[in-house]
Amino acid sequence: MVNVTVEDVGPCKKHLKIIIPQADVQAKVEEGYAKLGASAVISGFRKGHVPRKLLVRRFGEEVLEEVKQNLLADASEKAIEEKGLKPIGEPSFDNVAFEENKDCEFEVTLEVEPEFDLVDTKGISLTKKSAAVTADELAKGLENLSRQRAKLELMDQKTAIDAGDLIVCDWEVKAESETVADQKDAELFVFGKRSGGLEFEQDLAEALKGAKFGDARELKGKVLDNYPIEKWRGKDATVTVKVKEIRRPVPPAVNEEFAKSLDFDSVEALNKAVEQSMAANKEREVQLEVEQQLFDKLVELMPFELPQGVLKAQARNIMMRQQYRLRQRGIPEEEIEKHLEELRNASEEAAGRNLKTYFILKKIGEKEKIFVTETEVDARIAALAAQHRVSVEKMRAQMEEENSLSELRAGMREDKVTEFLLKNVNVKQEK
Repeated sequence: MVNVTVEDVGPCKKHLKIIIPQADVQAKVEEGYAKLGASAVISGFRKGHVPRKLLVRRFGEEVLEEVKQNLLADASEKAIEEKGLKPIGEPSFDNVAFEENKDCEFEVTLEVEPEFDLVDTKGISLTKKSAAVTADELAKGLENLSRQRAKLELMDQKTAIDAGDLIVCDWEVKAESETVADQKDAELFVFGKRSGGLEFEQDLAEALKGAKFGDARELKGKVLDNYPIEKWRGKDATVTVKVKEIRRPVPPAVNEEFAKSLDFDSVEALNKAVEQSMAANKEREVQLEVEQQLFDKLVELMPFELPQGVLKAQARNIMMRQQYRLRQRGIPEEEIEKHLEELRNASEEAAGRNLKTYFILKKIGEKEKIFVTETEVDARIAALAAQHRVSVEKMRAQMEEENSLSELRAGMREDKVTEFLLKNVNVKQEK
């Protein structure tokens, strides 16, 4: 009989010592040679009649290695199941002692799901904000809609550049006293810090502020690391911009003509449609806020420690996503580096709350027997396929290739558990 002892060695971390009796080891060795002997083909011997000594001499190392690996896998799997452990990630094996005529001893270290007691959630109170669209919000929504349909108008020669303008200019880039790029009548949007494969020291709206027709400005920047010509990547650059035209986006007035250009009969009909769309978006935001309140309450009511390996991996993924978003917004790398510690701390906090929410919802789902059926999964895949305009078969194949079906099921189950909880808590509507 296999002997197993379990020891706690950290938050959600177990250390198993496993001893497999010599008799079991020998039985598996004999089984390995029997299997080999039935299939081995060696010149001078009939199949199935190769002497054991020859098998040992020729294939002994391979047989023992295979037996060892199978014993470790089978014994650890059974030990984890018998001890009721719920492992996360892959276990690590240490101090393996394996010989043919001795007990096999080895140790396994693994992280497991946290253990905690569920509390009654029916007493939880949440608040829900109004999803009604205010007059100011509607006005802003109509203004944004108008801006999306703005037309570029040529400004007179006395007009100074403003943020959001499109300028036509002669553009010359130099690095290390050599010309990197020289372009006539280049178009440049006066927005952000990146353009034309460069990252500028200043926002373009600030750097070009006040410039008019015929003015020339010298800008400092750096060539981006993905610039087509490798020689210039990462080099400090000087950019000379000579303004030749200024075109400004001018949004149309929100009137009957504008409404009809969008296929509405009147401004009133346009206002109503925009208000309904904004209300639907606001309702989604309000609902997400209520759900976040619920998750925060659950984490507060059921404190427990998390498996550190999983926590660190999750935090690392969150931080990488945050860094990527900052880079996409044009934030300089040195600025990101300055706030790296803050990003790391925020990522660990976010990862911790996300993981705790995941384990709590999972445990509640198991207790309440809330599951996702394959019919529901099929319906969700069909909806995703329609959304991406591909066949259901192609969408399923893509998800199987990306190993994302299990994540889909887990997410759907979390949604069902969240819906169940919200039906059984007190949600007060704010006035």
